[in-house]
Amino acid sequence: MIAKTMNSLPATRYTLIEKIRNPQDVEAWHEFTAIYQPLIFNVCRKRGLQHADATDVTQEVLARVANAVDEFRHDRAGATFRGWLYRITRNLTADYFRRRGKDPLAKATLHTELPDSWQPTEEESGEFQLEFRKQMFSIVTTIVQSQVKPATWQAFWQTEVLGESVDLVAKELSLSTGAIYVARSRVLARLRKEVQRRLDEANLHFDVKPDGNEA
Repeated sequence: MIAKTMNSLPATRYTLIEKIRNPQDVEAWHEFTAIYQPLIFNVCRKRGLQHADATDVTQEVLARVANAVDEFRHDRAGATFRGWLYRITRNLTADYFRRRGKDPLAKATLHTELPDSWQPTEEESGEFQLEFRKQMFSIVTTIVQSQVKPATWQAFWQTEVLGESVDLVAKELSLSTGAIYVARSRVLARLRKEVQRRLDEANLHFDVKPDGNEA
């Protein structure tokens, strides 16, 4: 499945992080929020916030990032942007609960803000990484779907993602089985290119085989 390709994505694209340090770069900020706003919101919801409260805390997190992004240094040992972002999200979520006198996070040593050196646990990092992959998959598939013909997208989606029979889909779309394989290959190539364009970090690349596995 193509969703598996998100499992080995590089961490955060530091070119984007560098861009949002410039408050005049509106396009970079739009790209950043498209990726991270839903991710932050989902983490807040999983921490027990209701929809409206999660929306408020998400905006607080984004505001904090905008004001403090210059403080983040990816060259520090063990530093990752998502670790830094997760710490901010967790701190502000805990602060929300503290303000209301019901703080399940604070009971677990969050009476003060987590220090700059703090990194998420393996479980927390996995949670954040999963949400990140889901959001990036959604963004990339939406972009690529708009770039190809409906039949090409359906040939890819039904066989690669839904796992339907190539013969069955070919009959349904009035295409040859060869055309289905070609369409699927083209979409995979576009997905790979779009992911690499957006998520390359430190010259790291990954590839996708036609069967959906990493090369």
